[in-house]
Amino acid sequence: MNIDIIKNNLDEILKYKTPVYVYLYDVLKDRCAKMKSFKDTLEKEIDKKVSIHYSTKANNNPQIIKIVKESGLKVDAMSPLELDIDLKCGFKNDEIIYVCNNIDKEEMKLIREKNILPCFDSISQVKIWGSLFKNTDIMVRINPGIKGVGHNKKVITSGKKTKFGISEENIKELKEVVEKYQLNIVGTHLHLGSLFLNDSIDKYIKGVKEYLKIVKNNFENIKIIDLGGGFGVPYQDEEPLDFNILIEKLKKILMKFNKGYESVEEYKFEPGRFIPCESGLIVGKVNSIKSVMGKNYIGTDIGMNILVRPSMYDAYHKVSIINKKEGKEKIIANITGNICESGDVLARDRTIQKPEIDDIVIVENSGAYGFSMSSNYTGRPRPAEIMIKNGKIEEIRVRESLEYLEKNLLF
Repeated sequence: MNIDIIKNNLDEILKYKTPVYVYLYDVLKDRCAKMKSFKDTLEKEIDKKVSIHYSTKANNNPQIIKIVKESGLKVDAMSPLELDIDLKCGFKNDEIIYVCNNIDKEEMKLIREKNILPCFDSISQVKIWGSLFKNTDIMVRINPGIKGVGHNKKVITSGKKTKFGISEENIKELKEVVEKYQLNIVGTHLHLGSLFLNDSIDKYIKGVKEYLKIVKNNFENIKIIDLGGGFGVPYQDEEPLDFNILIEKLKKILMKFNKGYESVEEYKFEPGRFIPCESGLIVGKVNSIKSVMGKNYIGTDIGMNILVRPSMYDAYHKVSIINKKEGKEKIIANITGNICESGDVLARDRTIQKPEIDDIVIVENSGAYGFSMSSNYTGRPRPAEIMIKNGKIEEIRVRESLEYLEKNLLF
């Protein structure tokens, strides 16, 4: 269906040149609504406040952030730019969590100036914050020690081999720092990893149980329990994440926890990918076709500077080619980008109709960690972003120019 929308609007889309990011408003609104429904249902089941904080790093385009806000969701930020965008899109300071990872004093001062609740994942960072701002509220990120969940080892964020969080063995030291600076730990945070589907719900629940046990055994009067994100989407025709199953399993352990830990007022979740991913596609074109020692290569203008996930994570994306001419010849080919790197491969060993130069290439599920991870590597400008809403195309980010790229260079 998403491909058909692109085909029906192709002439208008190509006015923005290729490559170009295209977002479908209706899909984005639907995913926000699903998150709102998850929040409302779980809230009723456990009789506690539930908040959904969209992780801005997945896609920080202001027009996407505004839709998140209109849908009744909140946000988290991980950098000064993300925080500034969230505030300019209308979020109040108490609707934002600042999830810190090895930030400096200047960034801490900015968070404090904006009166945003910070979440720290190391004792040394808590110590720095405390030396600057005694008698303030903070959250801390806990690493429960068990292996997290995720589609690649690089996105698993719990266990012995990740850089994240404070382990149970170090909580005594954490408390000493907190007492020294008269800090108040109002919340704890957990994030197990990115992109889990139905086959990993039980692993997620296991991590939540271990985390809650650590909280119960080591902390008193915690008001906020943050269970992170990681809600996945199907990239290869898997079954979509069943939130009814997730709610059923979550409510049992959360209701049990509530009875033995009465100070909790709110549960938070921080989905990123789930909200924008399936709404986004990249439209590019075929620039080259060749065979090298029996291997077919289709060269496109969608390089790893445009979409880095396949190169960085060996991530799978569906790639379709809209052929100008109908044909019957099928080939097996690697579909590559235009960056001078051997790892610049969008898709490997895909069966496709043999294309021609200037045929259109479409990469699906590109709305999350697509543009937000793009770069100017090899000096190429980042593309425009457009949104299809009510049958009309709106430009939501202008394509970068060479003048833009050079404006901060000193010749």
